[in-house]
Amino acid sequence: MAGRVDFDDESLWPLLLVGYVGSPSVEQQLEYQAKLSACLRRGEKYVSIIDARSFTGIPTAQRQLMARFLREHEELFRQVGLGTCLIITSPVIRLVVSVVFHLKPMPAPYYVAPTMQAALDWVLGQLEAAGLTAEADRIRRNSERLVLGRTG
Repeated sequence: MAGRVDFDDESLWPLLLVGYVGSPSVEQQLEYQAKLSACLRRGEKYVSIIDARSFTGIPTAQRQLMARFLREHEELFRQVGLGTCLIITSPVIRLVVSVVFHLKPMPAPYYVAPTMQAALDWVLGQLEAAGLTAEADRIRRNSERLVLGRTG
């Protein structure tokens, strides 16, 4: 299955929404990394939801690209990343993610959620715990489109 990486319009920033569909190409993976790098360099605290419900996997070369990206940006993730929530429904992909994060822990908190509602609940809690209550309230007021599947 051809893949893609969808980005939101950042109207809910400091919530970054990313959707993985199928198996994205190397170019799409690099585009995602460039977008994420730009978000990190803002120096603003943020949370992200990576919707991988339609994700079918990533080739080894791209996993290595992502691992290198995470290593190179680890300090920025620690400074500005309030957390990443991955929505994963596939038991196999959940297992792979669990093993990867066990071997190389994420530099910021993470949660693997079964639904968009569970993901929203978690990221809103992360924002509120960091004192970003106004931002959490704004996202909560506008969350219906996310729960209904309209992320962009």
